[in-house]
Parts: sequence; C-alpha cells; structure tokens
Amino acid sequence: MKKLLIGLLALGLVFSFSVPVMASDLSVSGSYRIRGWLDSNSPLYKDDAASDAYYDQRMRIQPVFTVAEGLKVTVRFDCLEGVWGDDLRSPLPEAELEETVGYGGYLTDVEFSDVSYNADANVQFDKAYVTFMTNYGQVEAGFKSTNLWGTDFGNTEAFVGEIDFQTKLSENLGLLFRVEKDVEQDAFYNNSIQDEDKDAYIAAAVYKMEGMEAGMLYKGVRDYTNCDVNTMVHVLSPYAKASLADGIYVEGQVYWATGKSECDEAYLTAAAGEELDWSDLLIYLMAKADVGPGYVGAMFAYAEGDDDPTDKDIKGALLSGSDWNPCLILFNDTQPTSLGRFPGATTGDALNNAYLWQVFGGMSPMENLALSASFTYAYADEKLDNKDDDYGSEVDITASYKIYDNLDYTVGFGYLFAGDFYKGDVTDREIDDTYLLMNKLQVDF
Repeated sequence: MKKLLIGLLALGLVFSFSVPVMASDLSVSGSYRIRGWLDSNSPLYKDDAASDAYYDQRMRIQPVFTVAEGLKVTVRFDCLEGVWGDDLRSPLPEAELEETVGYGGYLTDVEFSDVSYNADANVQFDKAYVTFMTNYGQVEAGFKSTNLWGTDFGNTEAFVGEIDFQTKLSENLGLLFRVEKDVEQDAFYNNSIQDEDKDAYIAAAVYKMEGMEAGMLYKGVRDYTNCDVNTMVHVLSPYAKASLADGIYVEGQVYWATGKSECDEAYLTAAAGEELDWSDLLIYLMAKADVGPGYVGAMFAYAEGDDDPTDKDIKGALLSGSDWNPCLILFNDTQPTSLGRFPGATTGDALNNAYLWQVFGGMSPMENLALSASFTYAYADEKLDNKDDDYGSEVDITASYKIYDNLDYTVGFGYLFAGDFYKGDVTDREIDDTYLLMNKLQVDF
C-alpha cells in the first residue's frame, strides 16, 4: 500500500499543471439486456432429461464527467442484475466474494471473507477513476478495468485499484505503464500483517498502422497473500492483428508465464521444502476471409495442461479467459450451463488443458440480419487419472437481427456431442449429449 501511495504522490508532483476551469459536462452510455435460456442435460447423464429454463437481465450505466479540458471522471455500475422471479429491487444477502485476476487468466483465488461485499447486489459499482492529460501523456488513477489486452483471447475483465500512464513515442507507437493493487491485507488486519499483498506491474507497447496492429505486454505478479507461499510470476504476451488484401483478416496471441513460488516445508506435500517452478503457455490463431456475401474462417487455440499436479512444476494456471467464448457450451462463461460441475470435468468456463479446432462461417441474407455457424472439436493436452482426452465436438448456430441501430435481437442453438472425457474416473459411466437454446434482446445507448 505504501508503494502505491508513494507512486500516486510522485505522479501528482511530476505531472502537475494548470488548466482553465469550466463547468462539468456529463455524458452517459450503457446497455440493457434481457436473456432467455434453456439448458438441457448439462450434467451429461444418460437418459437424464433434466433442464433449466429462465430469463435474466442486466442494466449497465457509465457516466463520464468532463470537469475541464483534459480532465474527466468515469464511473460504471450495474443494477437490477439477476434472474426474473427473484426480487431484483433489493440486495441479496451478503456473501463471500471469490475473485480471480491476471492477464491470460493467471489465477490466484482470493476469498475476501473479511469484507462485506456482494457481487450480485442490486447495485454494483465496477469503476471510478480520474483521467487527466499532461505534457508527457495521459494518466488514469482509481478503480478500473484490468486483464484486457490484445485480442479477446486470455481476457477476464476484473476491477482493481491502479495507476496508468500512457504516452506516445511516435504517431504509431504507444507505451503503457501500470501499477495495480490486486489484494491488500494491511488494512484488514490492523497492520499485524505487513506487505503480504498481491501487486502487479505492467509495461506494454502497441504499434498501429493502417491495416495492422501489434503489441507486447509484460506483467509481473507479486503474490504474498499466503504467508506459507510467496510467488513471483512473469507473463509475456505478444499479439498481432492484420487486415490483408482480398478481405482476409488474421489475428493471433501468445501468453507465456514463468516464475517461482518459495514455500514453507509444512505447506508442501509432494515437494516439501523446494521451490515451485511456474511454466505455462497459451496460443491462439484465427483467420477469416470474405466470400461473396459472407465469410468463412478457422481458429486454433491451445492451453497447456499439467501432466502431474502433485509435483513442483506448476502448469495449467493460464486460462483463455471468460471474455473469450468460442462456443455456446464448451469453454463459455456467459451462459448458465452446469457442464463441468462434476469430478473430472473442467471445461465449463475457460479453455484449460486443451486443444481446440474450429471452422466457422456467416452471411447476411438480408439487411439487418446476420447468420453464423461453427463446428468445434476439442481434446485434452494431458490425459490424467485414467480419464479419456476427448471433450467432444460442438455445433453452434446463431442469428442476430438489428431492430434499430442500437437494438439487437439474437437467438442461438448449441449442441455438444459429449466425449468420454466427461466419464471422469468412472469408466463404466454412460453419458449423453447436451444442448443449449438462448435468445437475447439488447439495447446500447
């Protein structure tokens, strides 16, 4: 905490300047959505016709107060978010919040059991930060988004206290420097525990020119939240996007993590008294081409698995992120399916220990209507504990109609031909397929 305060004070001294005072201007943006779900047999049990069907909604509002030229304050909050049939007008009971943070899904679960906070309450504030321009670049400080970098792959939007400084070295090349405070324990424990926090330090460069964008990010994560294990992980992530001739578009991104955890003997089991070595890899590639009135494309993604979770080599901690959803069922965090909620199955939320291959296409047969379809096959990188490595294959079909310029109605159907991976350790267990129906009405303003 002391480092963060010192950094903020230093920025205030270095970049202090005067601007003409003017009345505040207010601009508001946001969205409102209603979604309907039918989730059939997501536990994948044979002859189990159980299904879940319900509606949910969310109102999101983001006001921006322009205080003066080059100075503004941004706030974002969600309200009336939840399932129809519940009382959305009042907060739910207080509950523990479990949050995961980190680029590329570098995860450390942190339970804020000592904090009265409810992520599903009637009103949830996500952001509140100030932005101001200086002679050297732009500064943003406050509680704002993190874990958004490059493509959607690897992104899991989270909200932390941070200080950003962005500047340009040239018309095409920009730099970003950031300090994050992910977990603070000094205040919660009346200073009886000092510096056992989780901080992140980020440096990134982005180069843009017509038809092309590329960037490189470094993130160092210092996690001392557990007094029995101290972790320092370094993440590198290059990405590139390019629009080529003849309607061809390609993008790709890599996450590579390395680091060490120093552990007390009492904390370890398989490697007592030794250092834990981090090494992890994520890869994503996608290409699509315009063909007549539509497009076709292919995608590949890989998340390294851990061949022995009990040894001192830590792998499989990098995930594809909840903002990247290649299917309606597999590796999707936006739908309510319970796929993966039984021992041995871990594919419900994000790409983990997997290879994924997909072909897709789409077209607009009439104005304001967009159709798309995809076929996906996935299998495990590491076959563990007598489990099969076949996740299965999935077919998805979606249609989106633009009622107004800012109002869309979307319907989707996904069918998973479940693989034997979902048998888990029970080799004689019979499994069956699952499907998902969804529809969504969303207005953006």
